[in-house]
Amino acid sequence: MTGRRLILIVITALCSRGAGTLQASEILLCEKGQSAYRIVVADDASVSTRHAADELQAFLEQIGGVKLPMVSDREPISEREIVLGDNARLKQLDAKIDFDALGKEGYVLRTVGDHLVIAGGEPRGTLYGVYGLLEDHLGCRWFTPEVSRIPTRPRLALGPLDERQVPVLEYREPFTEDCFDGDWCARNRVNSSSGRLEAKHGGKVKFGSGFFVHTFNRLVPPEKYFDEHPEYFSLVKGKRLKERSQLCCTNEDVIRLCAEEIRRAMRAQPDALAFSVSQNDWHNYCECEKCQALATQEDSQMAPVLALVNRVAEAVEKEFPNQVVETLAYQWTRKAPKTIRPRPNVVVRLCSIECCFSHPLATCDSEANRRFREDAEAWAKVANRLWVWDYVTDFRNYLLPFPNQRVRNDNIRFFIRHNVKGIFEQDTYNTPQSELVELGGYLTAKFLWNPDYDEDTAIGEFLEGYYGKAAAPIRTYIDLLHDRAEQENIHVNIWAEPNSPHLTDELLIRADRLWQEAETRVATEPDVLRRVKLSRMSVDYAVLERARIAGVNADADLKALALARFRPFCEVLRSSRVSRIREWDALDKDKYQSTLAAALGVTGQ
Repeated sequence: MTGRRLILIVITALCSRGAGTLQASEILLCEKGQSAYRIVVADDASVSTRHAADELQAFLEQIGGVKLPMVSDREPISEREIVLGDNARLKQLDAKIDFDALGKEGYVLRTVGDHLVIAGGEPRGTLYGVYGLLEDHLGCRWFTPEVSRIPTRPRLALGPLDERQVPVLEYREPFTEDCFDGDWCARNRVNSSSGRLEAKHGGKVKFGSGFFVHTFNRLVPPEKYFDEHPEYFSLVKGKRLKERSQLCCTNEDVIRLCAEEIRRAMRAQPDALAFSVSQNDWHNYCECEKCQALATQEDSQMAPVLALVNRVAEAVEKEFPNQVVETLAYQWTRKAPKTIRPRPNVVVRLCSIECCFSHPLATCDSEANRRFREDAEAWAKVANRLWVWDYVTDFRNYLLPFPNQRVRNDNIRFFIRHNVKGIFEQDTYNTPQSELVELGGYLTAKFLWNPDYDEDTAIGEFLEGYYGKAAAPIRTYIDLLHDRAEQENIHVNIWAEPNSPHLTDELLIRADRLWQEAETRVATEPDVLRRVKLSRMSVDYAVLERARIAGVNADADLKALALARFRPFCEVLRSSRVSRIREWDALDKDKYQSTLAAALGVTGQ
């Protein structure tokens, strides 16, 4: 147990005391709807610090039943105050805080006598400090944008606090539609580039518009340049490609055009941090003599790409010292070059797309994970600023049961041990309500902020808060799914099909019983029952698809279950907001239902 964890546990115990005599060193924020405290904010406080004050006031009122007044730091100091942000009170209290060391998101929680100081770096530190107090010390949880846990207490007291938190990751993104809500992102302390984060949330880690990923065609459009300059584009098997091409990364004109385009974009978007110079999302790297000489010399096809990226980064770094050029180490560029190093203003984003995700990256014995570990170790030694693009869903079957909830914190810790400073977790970004996506989003957010957060605690608190009395059978289902993949050493990648060996007819039949028990337990609670039914679609989908694929050879028990679950599944799917069941196709619900019915022999649908 770390010292910080011990402090958190002790403080939580003090906060949860019932009514009684004020203990030594406690500060009593409120009792029985009364409070002597007020919130102190500077007149010139930032928008995000003002929002932090509003959030603190609102949530303390929900918890303790009293609305604390807000006052300016110009007012005379009083005996009991919550001091928010960098204001005049810090000097009056002799509360020396090193704001530079806190960066943009770190914060301090400190009791000074009967004063509570919540102060952090700009633009998000003080806001995160408020959420840190509410979550870590007062028990608040924001499971989804719609479902939270805000405890109520007649007496709210805090023990002594002297806590400093600075996130180890500068970029934290659960990339899933269910997690794009700005308030949810801020409250869970993620700075997602795709989150609807506004100025009041302290903004976010922002990519230049149009420069998020796979930008070669954007930088040097084939339709504009190919006819006159085919030499700008990749030579493959002796032919320059216009369609599905990459760039000839050693061509001086290509380097110049890329630098000019990135410079224009940075000038137009000064609030964006990162601009990607990265390969298109297919193969066909350039086989010209110059590109391949460099690739051979460096033993990596990344060499020509990184050489291009470095030249672009060098061209813009003096004018834009606070912005970065990002590129991908992805598929054919994943291996680090022998000697070429990213410039200080280059971010390399390492991608794990080939891996098994049913076992931790650090210990999985699959060849794919062994090779990824080698590449991660190599990049950790040479990259100034290493980020990761990780994958946490089945892109071929968004609804299929996918045993990857247990590996999320293990993999995040693996990345951090390998010098990673930013993590992008690609989930179902183009549809809501996919397989256990709410649980996955919550876990990802928790672990990105605090990689040491206990996995069982995170899963348990989410299931209890989101599913209520149905939590126990759903936890049994999650364990059933994950235990099989772990105990049988079944490797599951992000393209798994319904007949993948991590699923069996027997497992799904048992899972169906558990979900039925879950529904029964919350049958009188419409909102919770709705959540259970939406989550149950995952097992129904697997049952129906396995029966459809097996056809006349389907096991009798599975076929009977598929027929029984056909209509309940279709009813929930139709009323859901699911718009895709695989990444690349929009879902036609009528057509999909008809296809299933025909395959299963269902009539009168």
